[in-house]
Amino acid sequence: MENKVKVEIEIGGVENLEDALRVSRIVFEPTPAEEEKYHKKEDWERKIREGGLLVIGKVDGKVAGFIVAYKTADEVMHIWNAGVLSEYRKLGIFSNMFEELSVKCKQDGIKKLTLHTIEKKFPEMYRLVINKGFVEFEKEWIEDEKVGKVEKSKFELGLV
Repeated sequence: MENKVKVEIEIGGVENLEDALRVSRIVFEPTPAEEEKYHKKEDWERKIREGGLLVIGKVDGKVAGFIVAYKTADEVMHIWNAGVLSEYRKLGIFSNMFEELSVKCKQDGIKKLTLHTIEKKFPEMYRLVINKGFVEFEKEWIEDEKVGKVEKSKFELGLV
């Protein structure tokens, strides 16, 4: 007999911020420099309060994934940080969070989503965004603390 899990997606503000940060730290295992750059509560809170969104994926009531997005222009929302705990991957959590984010953005007049990722560091995310229809529009070489010199890809997706 197969055990079914209950997956729920919530869109909101800072009320789930602590849980999202906890999941982020588990997923990314940040170095001190990455912690400072990508995992500061004040930064996440500001992004969300200034027109951004926090999407939470829950499995059986426990936060298992998140997406933090913020406006970069009137009609553009940038997916800044996202992750799903490894034990809950392949349940469609990210896809469901992404769909909810897309619907909410369209309702709010957003015409385009953007995001940046690194294929060498996050191959699953890289493939996923291409499968979701994102188009790569720019690449740049960056120095990553964990993997060295890598190409960062910039993607966009038009919302219709």
